[in-house]
Amino acid sequence: MALDNLMVWRAFIAVARSGSFSTAAEQLDRDKSTISRAVASLEKALGCQLFLQNNARPLELSDAGKKAYRRMETLLRAHDQLIEDLRSEQRSIEGRVRLSTAQGFATRHLMPVLEKFRHIHPEVSVDILTGMSETDLVRGLCDIAVLTGEPQHPGLVYASRGRNIYLPVASPDYLKRFGLPLTPAQLSEHRGYLYTGPVREETKELMRAGSPTGERAPVAFGTTVRSTDVLAIREALLNGMGVAVDMPLVQIHEDLLANRLVPILPGWYRPPIECWVACTRNAWRARRVRVFFEWFAQEMRQLFASYEAAVAPIMGLPPDLMKASGRGEIIVSGSAKEGSRKAKR
Repeated sequence: MALDNLMVWRAFIAVARSGSFSTAAEQLDRDKSTISRAVASLEKALGCQLFLQNNARPLELSDAGKKAYRRMETLLRAHDQLIEDLRSEQRSIEGRVRLSTAQGFATRHLMPVLEKFRHIHPEVSVDILTGMSETDLVRGLCDIAVLTGEPQHPGLVYASRGRNIYLPVASPDYLKRFGLPLTPAQLSEHRGYLYTGPVREETKELMRAGSPTGERAPVAFGTTVRSTDVLAIREALLNGMGVAVDMPLVQIHEDLLANRLVPILPGWYRPPIECWVACTRNAWRARRVRVFFEWFAQEMRQLFASYEAAVAPIMGLPPDLMKASGRGEIIVSGSAKEGSRKAKR
């Protein structure tokens, strides 16, 4: 009977998430017709429509469909977790880990890191996702996510990945042609590139280093190019097309060392943001997730610290307000964010 068939319910959940029979079929490695028949059999057994019949794309859930989705997504996740829990302690570390990081980092830096893990645990497969939010993590769309800013949702396990440092830079060629901006006010004489992607909020003001009053100044370029692609911004800077006030150190440390990019706005910067490796408590129960989580968080802390150490001799960096020892803690959030508790593991 369709109502007792987990595959039928998985087909419905996949269609509800993606809004498409074709996409759901690809995700489940089934034919589109199989997915369509599964949903139809479920609707027949239930005696109601789970999707609105309005030819909308993506598909829209009916009221009954929304209720079924909320309940069954949780139940299927619990079922999968139970199976995983029962199996994981009886075997070596194997299986799949779905990891989300910023797209720019995934493109340029992630593969060598994962290759190191593969040599330690060759039976673990890693799916690379990009740009997923804390909400996506809670919904179970990935197992582990790197988040910019401390997680706020209750029920998460997280540890520091290290801080993101953002630097104002331009190419020597651009500065030779247009001059070096020394203060934020002088940005009005330059073309600026601003990141507006999902990883962090747009930079709207800068802070002055060492200011006892926390002096800040707005970011206002003469003309502005906004992009959700940090690597496209980097390419524009290297080609002498403008300046940026918030380039992540991870993306430009080699350029700084090679003098392809140089600092501007001496003494001004966007405050660093601590980043976190996070997973849900349900995901944490899986041994492969725990092992990868702890290894990856430590590897990231060391990697990002190495970027800072490499450029520190040639330029000033914002003060680090978080002790390195504190970055080794694994934090388990409580029932509400103000009730978070810390547990060393």
